[in-house]
Amino acid sequence: MTASTDGASLAAPAHLVHRYFLAMSVPFLIDLASLVAYAILNDAPQVLLPSIIVSAIFLAAGVGAGAWYLILPIRGFVQGRIAYADIERRLCNLPRHSALVVGFMYMPMIGLRLLSHRLDITFGATLQKAGWPDIVANLTVGTGFNVVLTFFIVSAYLDRLCEFLFMTRRVNIGIFHGRFRRKVALALLFVSFSTMVLISADILSYEGDRLVREATVDIITSATGAVLMYYWISRALTRPIARLDVGMRQVADGDFSVRLPVTSDDEVGHAASGFNRMVEGLAERQYLRDTFGKYVSESVAAAILDGNEHTGRAVDTTAEATLMFTDIEGFTGLSERMTPTEVAGALNTYLGTVVPVIQRHGGVVNNFIGDGLFVSFNLPLPLEDHAGAALRAALEIQQSLANTSLAPGLKVRTRIGLNTGPVIGVTIGAADRLNYTLLGDAVNVAARVEQLNKQFRTVILATESTIRAAGAEQSCERLGETDVRGHRGNVVVYRVGPPA
Repeated sequence: MTASTDGASLAAPAHLVHRYFLAMSVPFLIDLASLVAYAILNDAPQVLLPSIIVSAIFLAAGVGAGAWYLILPIRGFVQGRIAYADIERRLCNLPRHSALVVGFMYMPMIGLRLLSHRLDITFGATLQKAGWPDIVANLTVGTGFNVVLTFFIVSAYLDRLCEFLFMTRRVNIGIFHGRFRRKVALALLFVSFSTMVLISADILSYEGDRLVREATVDIITSATGAVLMYYWISRALTRPIARLDVGMRQVADGDFSVRLPVTSDDEVGHAASGFNRMVEGLAERQYLRDTFGKYVSESVAAAILDGNEHTGRAVDTTAEATLMFTDIEGFTGLSERMTPTEVAGALNTYLGTVVPVIQRHGGVVNNFIGDGLFVSFNLPLPLEDHAGAALRAALEIQQSLANTSLAPGLKVRTRIGLNTGPVIGVTIGAADRLNYTLLGDAVNVAARVEQLNKQFRTVILATESTIRAAGAEQSCERLGETDVRGHRGNVVVYRVGPPA
C-alpha cells in the first residue's frame, strides 16, 4: 500500500461519516424548501421560524441521533475496531434502517404542525388550519416520500461505501435477502399515486383560493419530489448494473483479474457476487491450463479442461496422424563428459529451439523421452495437411539447430523419424495419475524409423505413407524397403532433405 493510500485510509472514516450525515440531511433540506414555498404562496412568512424550530428538533436532532447510532459500528470497522462479520448485516440494512429513522421522526413532526390548531397547541405562528383529508394525505404521502427518498439516497451512499470497503478492505456483502423488484415497485407506485392522493385530499378539504394555493403547493412539491426521486433511484439502481456491464466486457477481453464490489443485498448484488465467483473460476481454469501446458501440450490440457463430463480425461479419439520421433545424435557420449548442470542447460537450449518450431507447424509434443521427443500432427490438435506440416517442421528443426549452440562450441544434430497412419488417442493410468498418449502400429513404426537413420546415414527419414500424404515424392529420395521390428511386412523409406 502506498503512502497516499495510507493517508486516504486514515481520512476515510470521517469522510464516510460526513457523507452519510449529508445523505440523512436531505429530508430536512426538502422540508425547509417546502416551508419557504408554502410561506411565499400563502403570504405567511411568520410560519417559517416556528416551523423550522419543529423541523430542527425532529429532523436535525432526531434523525441526526439515529444516523449517528446506525453509522457508529460501520465507522468502527473502518477504523479496525470491529470485525466485518459483526457489521455486515447492519451494513446491508443501512438503507432500510435509515428510512425507518426518517419515518419515525417525520410523521410526528408533520402531524404536530398540521394538528397544532385542532389540538390547540400554540408555539408561535402556525400553519393554516388543515382539513382532515389533507392532514391524512400529508401524513402518509409526506412521510412516505421522505422514507422512500431516504432509502434510495442511502442506497446510493451504500454503493459508494461498499466500493470503498472493497477497495481498501477487500470485503464484500454476502447476505442476500433483499428484492430488486420490490425496490422498483415501491418507487414506481409512490411516484405514480402520491400526486393523485394529495390533489384528491385538497379537493375534499378546501374550496376557492385555498384550494388553488394548496393544490399549487402540492403540484410543485410533487414535481420537485419526482425529479429528486428519479435522480436518486437512477443512481442507486443503475450504477451497480453499469459496473457489472463494464466487468463483463473486461472478462470478454480476457481480463480475469477484475473483481466487483457487491453493494446491495438484492438480485443485483447477488449477480455481482456470482460474477466474482465466475471470474475466479475462469482465472483458476486459465491457471490450470497454463500449468498443464508446462507439463503436457496446451492442446491436451485444453481437451482435458473442456471435457463435457468433467472427468479429468481427454476424449478417446481415433484418427490418421503423422508421428515424429527425434533423438540427439551422440548425446549419450556427450552427457558423460558434462556436469548435470551442463546437461540440463544443453537440453533446455535444445528443447527451446525445437519445441517452438514444432508448435509453429501445428505439432503437439506428447512426451519427452530422455533427449528425444514424441510429436504428433493432427491428434489431438486437428491439422489438415499434417504430413506436409511434419516434413516442414523436420526441415526447419535441422536448420535451426545448425545455427544454435547447446553449450559454448557445442553444436549437435538430431535424428528424426516420420510415419503417417491411424492412431488412437487415449487417456490411460490409475484414478489418481493419468497420462494422455497415442497408441497404434503407426507409432511403433515412427519410433523404429527414427532409429533407422543410423543404418541409412540420414538425419530425417520418413515412410512412404508420409511422403505420399504430403505429395513430396519428387522432392525426397526413395531409399527402398526395409524391415521394421514389430511391424508385419517391409516399409518403404525416403530421405528428406540433403544427405547426412
